[in-house]
Amino acid sequence: MRRCLLLLLILITPLLSKGARAAVTVIPNDGCPASEAIDANLERLGALTLLSQLGTAEVRVEGPSLYVSLRDRRGEPIGARAVAAVGDCAGRAALVAAVIAAFVGDWAQTEIARPQPAAPAATRKADAVPAAAPATAEAGGVPAAAAAKLLRPWHAELGVMALGLYDGDVGGFGLGGRVDLGRGAWTLAGLVEGSFDRQQALGQGQGTYQFLRAGLGPGLRHRWSRVFVDVTLVPMVARLSLQGKNLATNQAATAWEFVAAGQARIGWNVWRLRPFVFVGASYDTPAQRMTLRDGSAPAVSLSPFNVEGGLGISLPILP
Repeated sequence: MRRCLLLLLILITPLLSKGARAAVTVIPNDGCPASEAIDANLERLGALTLLSQLGTAEVRVEGPSLYVSLRDRRGEPIGARAVAAVGDCAGRAALVAAVIAAFVGDWAQTEIARPQPAAPAATRKADAVPAAAPATAEAGGVPAAAAAKLLRPWHAELGVMALGLYDGDVGGFGLGGRVDLGRGAWTLAGLVEGSFDRQQALGQGQGTYQFLRAGLGPGLRHRWSRVFVDVTLVPMVARLSLQGKNLATNQAATAWEFVAAGQARIGWNVWRLRPFVFVGASYDTPAQRMTLRDGSAPAVSLSPFNVEGGLGISLPILP
């Protein structure tokens, strides 16, 4: 009798769903896709009432991906699915509705096929309420233990930067690159930066200096539908090149430094290529200075502090 009632519910769902409304939440709620559009597609597919019977659905929009998670009536996660987002909002709404409809449809079929224990004689059959079956890969979902992992997907990107530098004495320019690999909010960033020549007066001429540095460090990132923000702390090793200019003998020297650097970015993830702006600061040790070998001019101390800022663009390679 129980199976017959469930089968009857599935057959009359299209008639009942007109008065029902699925609890589909879209984060962020910027209208792409809109909750109302997802509801309309679910109603067209005949899954609106079934979703209300099962629980609730939540859709998170993160860059080029949509993350659909489902919860039962108690709010416990029962399944999740990550799909690639299509270009327009109407297409996204139809895609999300199809994923939800497939999930709840398989859930209903599982309930019909599930063997039911005999109810006690004193229990009225009308009081029996079907329990949601655990989501499986075949049923269009994943186990609850893995749902959280799908909602924290791996992400990776490559970026290049043009930067301006100032060390308290002299300004300059440089170029850089970075690679980011992370999961959820945590990232691991590899950073490479190089500066063009900067110079200071030294005796009757000038002394020029430039650096090339690289390092690897942790970071934190937060993403919205259109904007991302991250902060990274990177210990680096730097090679400092010193060169005389307009002197009787222009000799060169090399020094190595340890650098503690930090960088903060804000970028836009509405395109395939993601532009960003950034600011950063660093401290170099040991302190360096330039001097003439014959001692005919006082030594010039180089500031260990550098501040930087600039523009960049990154290319996501995951997801």
